[in-house]
Amino acid sequence: MKRQMLSLTSLLPLVVICSTFSFGQVSSTGSLAGTVADPRGGVIPGATVKVKETATNQEFSAVTNSEGSFTIPSLNAGVYSATITAQGFKQAVVTDIKIDAGKASAIQISLEVGSTSETITVSGASAELIQSESSTVSTTLIGRQITEIPTASRDALDLVLTMPGTQTPGRPRTSTVNGLPKGSLNITLDGVNVQDNLLKSSDGYFTYIRPRTDAIDEVTVSTSNPGAESAAEGAVQIKFVTKGGTNEYHGGLYWYHRNPSLNANYWFNNALLPPDPRTGSAPRTRILLNQPGGKIGGPIVIPKLFNGRDRAFFFVNYEEFRLPEATLRQRTVLTEIARSGVFSYPTSSGVRTVNLYQLAAANSQTATPDPAVGALLAQIHQAVSGAGLQTTSDPNYLNASFVNTGIQIRKFPTVHSPSEWYAGEA
Repeated sequence: MKRQMLSLTSLLPLVVICSTFSFGQVSSTGSLAGTVADPRGGVIPGATVKVKETATNQEFSAVTNSEGSFTIPSLNAGVYSATITAQGFKQAVVTDIKIDAGKASAIQISLEVGSTSETITVSGASAELIQSESSTVSTTLIGRQITEIPTASRDALDLVLTMPGTQTPGRPRTSTVNGLPKGSLNITLDGVNVQDNLLKSSDGYFTYIRPRTDAIDEVTVSTSNPGAESAAEGAVQIKFVTKGGTNEYHGGLYWYHRNPSLNANYWFNNALLPPDPRTGSAPRTRILLNQPGGKIGGPIVIPKLFNGRDRAFFFVNYEEFRLPEATLRQRTVLTEIARSGVFSYPTSSGVRTVNLYQLAAANSQTATPDPAVGALLAQIHQAVSGAGLQTTSDPNYLNASFVNTGIQIRKFPTVHSPSEWYAGEA
């Protein structure tokens, strides 16, 4: 097998488009350590350990030291298997090893005497998958937990509200963890800080980049003893990891829709508003929300560069938030007679009027309206001509009431691409 490493310059345009660069970041990977021993408990140095990610077949290897221990320091979050071989012992395969972001996991394997052609398979649970490498206290949500936990929105940050120690006195952005000030929170997406650090002390539960639930593979909240991988950024670490592609293409389309006919009415509407004669119930607040989106992930296939399996992968998620809005607004405008220069003012004997243009001419001043101001006043009058105009306490002004319509459109693209690129040929 002949293997070539592609030069950075040849892949620069592709890397600029597809890869995610980060600096000064908190680690979004986990680690796996372990000890290999014989049936009597004696350590086995020189044993070969190969760790393979189940979804992508990417492999990592290590050799046990003189104390029978090994460490693989940087593994993406996911499920792995480990194959351990040593001369004079049966080969052992440990399956279903779960690696979480920012966590150090460990396995302890006891090899049986025999031929290396014989294999013993052990599940990760029975292989004593433990967290003896770190004193960090954390909780992790993965897989169906993320998609099936009921939340108020599709913002993945709402998932943290369901975790132990989180208090939410009002809206989600008022949340704190373990009663600590908001400045102690550190929120990362794939290891990159996404908070508004300018206002972190007063609004620490807010992020510039809003991770979406369909784009998140796991979320971990560390509440005590953060490790070195947290870069001393905060006492509470909220770590999001985006999904990555696998050796198979997977995707989906979704459309979340909300409107008044599908929702129960607000309690305050039922309690305070008079019933609608047509329906016999209180009117409902009009909310028409649409959130379309789609996702796809899989291997990258480029002839002569990537063979489509076990090499490079991608994941893309795109979501939109569309919410029409209508707000009743009031503005104060001049009356038609006031726009012509005739102003009214109250006196002890009643309301009197004065023509300001005539007064200006009598005093040798400009007696014509400014063209720009006159055109602007005419536009304002035309715009409110169909609005409900009401008199005010000032005879020169009217209140214009109108409904201002608009729509919120937010776009949430998420792209997860490989940080390392290489190609080989047989």
